[in-house]
Amino acid sequence: MGPDEPVGSKRSGQRNRNIVILGGLALVLVAGVILAGVFPTGDRAGTTATDPSPTASPSASATVEATVEETVEATVEATVEETVEATVEETVEETVEETVEATVEETACAEGGACAVGDTGPGGGIVFYVASSPFTCAPDRGSTCTYLEAGTPIGKSYLCDPNTYSRLRPYEGIGLGSQNTYLATYCPDGTLQAVKEMTAGGKSDWFVPSRDEMQLAYDNREVIGLSVGQNFAYWSSSLGNSGGTAETFRTDINYWNSNYYAGSSSFRAIPMRNF
Repeated sequence: MGPDEPVGSKRSGQRNRNIVILGGLALVLVAGVILAGVFPTGDRAGTTATDPSPTASPSASATVEATVEETVEATVEATVEETVEATVEETVEETVEETVEATVEETACAEGGACAVGDTGPGGGIVFYVASSPFTCAPDRGSTCTYLEAGTPIGKSYLCDPNTYSRLRPYEGIGLGSQNTYLATYCPDGTLQAVKEMTAGGKSDWFVPSRDEMQLAYDNREVIGLSVGQNFAYWSSSLGNSGGTAETFRTDINYWNSNYYAGSSSFRAIPMRNF
């Protein structure tokens, strides 16, 4: 107040009231600034205003969708293709194996299928030998065989004409009876010639066995029903220990001997085939 204004005057009171009002307005403004800094501005409903989350643009969404679709289609297509190929391959392989097995099983030995000891062979004889690996056979030794079959014994007669020199070969092994028989061109009119002329089972390759082939027949005598014992002896087509003889087998004592002159009438012969 001025020095000339007395305390408690009207002008002094008005001034004091103005000061109080201005001070109050100042306080309100300060409080508003403070509150504005503390509380974020909101919309009219009083909610807090926040920046909206960024969203993908329409073009980006379409690109992602197309990429995913292409990837899925390619994966499914590749998987299906691999599965179909594997399934088809496995099915074909199994079918072929089953067909081959069924065909082999259904084809009898006599009709060209696989043979076992005791089977009826293509010539109507009994298979008594199955080689673990093919052996050389045929008169010219130009083939390989796996089986031997025995026909019904014939004889009792001489092997060759006793009046003709026997040109037998000395071969004794498996697969050599055929060569012995068909190379003995000077051994007519006896059991050997009769065997060469056989056509049993529609086959014309029967022969008198070599020594080893005859031994195999004896060893498997129960399979082929071979008669053995006293007075049962059998020819082989292997040359004996001197010209004009053939090795013969006595079943009563399981003994090999050479029959001189190859003209005895007391021996039989077992026609055989190899195939």
